[in-house]
Amino acid sequence: METIQIRVPTSLARELLPYQSELPRVLEMGLRQFRKRRAAQVNEIGNEDRVALEQTISALQQAGAIGPTPETVSQYVMSSENHAWKPIAASGKPASQIIIEERQSYV
Repeated sequence: METIQIRVPTSLARELLPYQSELPRVLEMGLRQFRKRRAAQVNEIGNEDRVALEQTISALQQAGAIGPTPETVSQYVMSSENHAWKPIAASGKPASQIIIEERQSYV
């Protein structure tokens, strides 16, 4: 065990005097409470930041500045209404052939 010296206001010293033999336990309990409150404050700030970020992303998506999240796209594609889609029948060259021809024209 270690000994530490601390300076406290006179009024607090008077309040602590009856608990002198239990001061290590009192300090430990107070430290636990202090840590809990600090963690709660950090979480509150974190939640505010998360909400602000979600609102910003939502506004950007609505404005068309960014696309939907991968999760949203996945849910949309996997929904039952999308399983009946059929490919569009198009005539002409396949896109891959057009790309190859286009690349060859630059050589």
